[in-house]
Formats: sequence, structure tokens, C-alpha cells
Amino acid sequence: MKMISQKNKILFLFHIFAIGLTGSLFFIGIGKLLIDKLNLLIGASLLFALNEFSKILFQFIFSTIDKKFSIKKSIIISELLQSISLIFIVIFKFYSLTALIVILIILNFFESFFLISEFNLMLKISQKEDRKKYNSYISTTNQISGILGFIIGGFIISNSQYNLIFIISSILFFISAIFISLIKIEDIKLSIDTSWKKLVKKDNYYIFIFTFLIATNTVILSANSILGFKLALNTRQIILYQIANAIGSSLATLIIKYKVSLINKNKNNSVIFGLITQGILFSSFNFLNEDKRVLLFIAISMISFINLSIYNTKLQEYAERKFGSKIYSLRQLSKSLFNFLSISTLTYFTIQLKIDYQNILAIFCFLTVAVNILLIKNNITTYIIENNK
Repeated sequence: MKMISQKNKILFLFHIFAIGLTGSLFFIGIGKLLIDKLNLLIGASLLFALNEFSKILFQFIFSTIDKKFSIKKSIIISELLQSISLIFIVIFKFYSLTALIVILIILNFFESFFLISEFNLMLKISQKEDRKKYNSYISTTNQISGILGFIIGGFIISNSQYNLIFIISSILFFISAIFISLIKIEDIKLSIDTSWKKLVKKDNYYIFIFTFLIATNTVILSANSILGFKLALNTRQIILYQIANAIGSSLATLIIKYKVSLINKNKNNSVIFGLITQGILFSSFNFLNEDKRVLLFIAISMISFINLSIYNTKLQEYAERKFGSKIYSLRQLSKSLFNFLSISTLTYFTIQLKIDYQNILAIFCFLTVAVNILLIKNNITTYIIENNK
């Protein structure tokens, strides 16, 4: 039994590696195509906005369906459909702007279904006592594959071989589906709960607050990647800045792992200090050359991942007691709505007001600082778990 459990964990890590590699390959490929057809800022922003729009669409559709889905089958079917969609791009040469937008919405729609099932499968194959350690393995695997994907993707698109990007991504989806099929568990049914009524209940204000805070940091993280596209003068710089973001997330994982007690004691101050630092760093982009900008991307990404860890821990601690696993889809719905609106709004203000994107992001960070201070000072919330038991 123990051997089967270990084999399941290894197969799941192989799946994570394949998906991480696919994600970064596809991100670079489709991102560069959109940028070539639009301008840098609009193309990169559209990439992120469509991702969130697809998740919202998923929530709307499944909120009207009362069905239970097999976890393993959901992942396998989702990955196979994504694999087929990518092959369609190559076969039918779907490289027009409209075709790329439709394909992107379809792929992200399948991914939304896939992510809920993947989250529950991970809970099924790991034991509560070793889940924290296993989560660190998943995070490390994801980061390594992500960096590797950016390097490979950069080499491929520098030679304009977009077909190869989509073919490799399609194959990786298929391989990942095989890994999932080999996992031996008593398959369980997943009930997708996306009821809007449950989300808007008055006593769920805590979920709203932390979902909002998680979303603000996700927006900063997404906007940091968009900025990487906007400031890049060539393909090499696009890859370099995206790798810098991935390195920042890796450093955050190490800090959380080895300095967790220090962070736990100073969570309120850590969040505020981190956001202020990000605002200052965004304001500094105009004064630095390429090499030093890489360091800014690393630092901003690292801070966002540390803050996200603090926010997610608090939300999980509260939500698991009250809602269990049902909170995942409700949180995703509100987070996607906020991210979609924020990325679109930030881009709109940048174009209309003719202000540098990095300066708009600095203002956004300082506004988020003000919201956090207001919440803490009025005892509406705290990030220190021990004070809220």
C-alpha cells in the first residue's frame, strides 16, 4: 500500500512537470503571437484577461449544472481536449487574431475544469501529515519545469517555429494524461459547487476580504509578467524577464520554507512592507538598465508569492472549517472577476492617461497598502493566525 502511495506521488509529480513545461511553452508562444498582431501592452494584457474571462465563463456554465465528475477522468479528458485543440492550430493554421482568441478561451476553459480536479486529486494521494512537504515538491517541480519551458520556448520562437511550440505542448498534454491514468486510487466523484447565493451571504465577508487580497497580489504578479513583455526590446529580453519572475517564485518558496517562523511572527508587517517595496520597485524601472531590471522582476515576483502564501493560509484556515473543499470554486470565481476587471482597467488607464505601465502599477500597490492598513487598524482582519483562533 505504501509503495502504491509513493508511486502515485511520483506519477503526479511527472504530471506537474509536463503541465508546467507546457504552460510556459504555450505562454511564450501564444504571447509572442498576440504581441506581433497587436502592440506589446495590449497583446500581453489580452493574454491574461482572456485567461480570467475563460474561468468566469466556466463558473457561469457550471453554476447551472448539478453533476458530479470523476476526478481522474476529468483531468484526462481535459488534457486530451487541450492536446487536440493545439493540434488544430497547427493543422488548420489558426493564426489569425480571432482564431487565437477563440482557441485561448477554449484552452483556458478546459484548464479551469482541470485545476479543480487536480487540486482534489492531490488531496487524495497525499496524507495530511506530509502534505506540506509534498506541496513543496510540487512547487519546486512546477518552478523548474516553468523555467525550462521559457528557455526552450525562447529558443524555438527566436527561430519563428511557432508550429513546433504547439506540437510539443500537445504531446506533453497527452503524456500528462497517461501519467494521471496510471495513478491507482479509488476514484471519487467531484461535486462542482459554484452557487452565487452562497458567495454573497453576509456572513461570508471574510472570504470576500481575503479573496480580494489574494486577487490584488495575483494582479501584481500578472502585471509584472505583462510589464516584462512591454519593456522587452527583443525576444531574448522577453524570455529573460519571464525567467526572472520564475526565479522570484523559487526564492519565495525557499524563504517560506526556511524562515517560516520569522514570517509568522511578523505577518501584518511583512504584507505591508512587501507591498510598499513593490510600489517603490515599480517606480524604479525607468531609471535602471536591463541587468538591474532583472533584479526588480525577481524581487517583485518573490514578494507577491510570499504575500500570496500568507493570504492563502489565512483563507484556508477559515474556509476549511466552514466550507471544506467547496471554497475552491467560489474563491476562483471572485478572484477571476477581480483579476479580469483589474488587468483590463490598468491597461485602459495606461493607454488613456499616457502614463507608463510601471507607474500605474506603483499607484496600484500603494492603494493596496492603504486598504491593508485600513483592514488591520480597524481589526477587520489580521494575517496572524494565532490571534484569530
